[in-house]
Amino acid sequence: MLKINNEQLNENYEEFEQTDKKEIEYNHRRKKYILNGILSIIACIIHDFGYFSIYSQKNFIVYLISYRHHFNNNLTFSHGYFLFPILNLITNISIPLGGVLEDKIGPRKTIIVSTSLLCLSFSILYFSKNIIIDYILMGMNGFAIALGINITRKNACAYFMNKKAFIYGLTHLIAALLCALLNLFFEKVILNPLSESPKIENIYYGENIFLNYNKLIIFEIAFLISTTLLVLLLFVKNNPKETKKYGFEEKLTEKESKILSNEKNAISKKVKLKQALYNKRTVRMYLLLITFFPTINLILNTWRPIGIYYQRNTHYLQLTTVFYSISSSLASVMMALIGDKIEFKKIFIFFSLLLTIISFFFPFTFNNDFLFISEILAISFIFNGFNIVVYPHVMKVYGIEIYTEISGILGTAFGIGEIVCVLFAFYLENYFSGSKNYAYHLMYFISGCLN
Repeated sequence: MLKINNEQLNENYEEFEQTDKKEIEYNHRRKKYILNGILSIIACIIHDFGYFSIYSQKNFIVYLISYRHHFNNNLTFSHGYFLFPILNLITNISIPLGGVLEDKIGPRKTIIVSTSLLCLSFSILYFSKNIIIDYILMGMNGFAIALGINITRKNACAYFMNKKAFIYGLTHLIAALLCALLNLFFEKVILNPLSESPKIENIYYGENIFLNYNKLIIFEIAFLISTTLLVLLLFVKNNPKETKKYGFEEKLTEKESKILSNEKNAISKKVKLKQALYNKRTVRMYLLLITFFPTINLILNTWRPIGIYYQRNTHYLQLTTVFYSISSSLASVMMALIGDKIEFKKIFIFFSLLLTIISFFFPFTFNNDFLFISEILAISFIFNGFNIVVYPHVMKVYGIEIYTEISGILGTAFGIGEIVCVLFAFYLENYFSGSKNYAYHLMYFISGCLN
């Protein structure tokens, strides 16, 4: 009897020991998973920082146009309005190709191809003296960005799907704060160290300043190479099975679960994408983006030339650029904290109403320093806040597998709407060339009505 009891005790002990080992191994693997997730978040921040450094040059177009004006007196700041809309349009058209390339050659090689194309484009820009070449190169930049922009974002969110809006907002927050410092460095150290302003009779910067734009290009190339090397070092590809295994999968409502389960039954990724495109929610989202984002970008593309036209000094414009980045960061924090908790529709209605009011009111701030900078900060807050919410929402609705393709297709609405708005602004500025004040008032009144 005693012998039998001892055997049972030994069996129970062995079973307990095995269970304990499995638990220890599970905890060890879970910690390793979390560590890989943290490294992927850091990689995403660095990658975004590299791309944000390109987008931040939107604030320095006045220097580039001053440089081009030196060779072509017919150029005005309104010609510069097209540069970043072209970049955004090509980026969004090309994003699905980034997803295809990633599937073919893997995420790391796709990131290398993206950075190589960017460096090639900036190298050509260094020797360019023609605005048409600049437009083409901006399109090339847009294509290069499209190939890599979603890789690290998607991967970081995939590690913690239950907190994807928070992760998306956190990465934007840190990248935007770093970009605020980089903006200051670009302008105060490289572009305009003496903070010189254009003369009243000539709104363009002098030759001793705008030639520094080429120094900025060299620095940008070196910066992109450095950030890419760090990203490749830190990047760890997510395994969706591990996300579920370690309890980081997203909690869905019954309706959302039904939609995703139907999509999972599709034969292939191609079929899933086709199902998503022929869906009413996709049409609604497309219409939303084609009216919402262009209004924002109209202000973001024109505020600095407007500041120069109304004789704001360079110190003031530099300060506005820094506060612009800080406001973007605050939007990232706020939306990261509440983005997963508030219904997307309510957030959109709030931002849309706020943007409409700002669009109508913006022309009346041109002669008031405080109101002008307040409007710019409000716009940057709306733009980044909505960005933090809309793309995690797309990820949630369509699933992680086809997120890259769907975000690119939806993004074409943003690009097309922005091009139309900028063409409209360019026409008005040239039509009212004698008094741009009329052009600006009409421009923002119509954009407010559109929104």
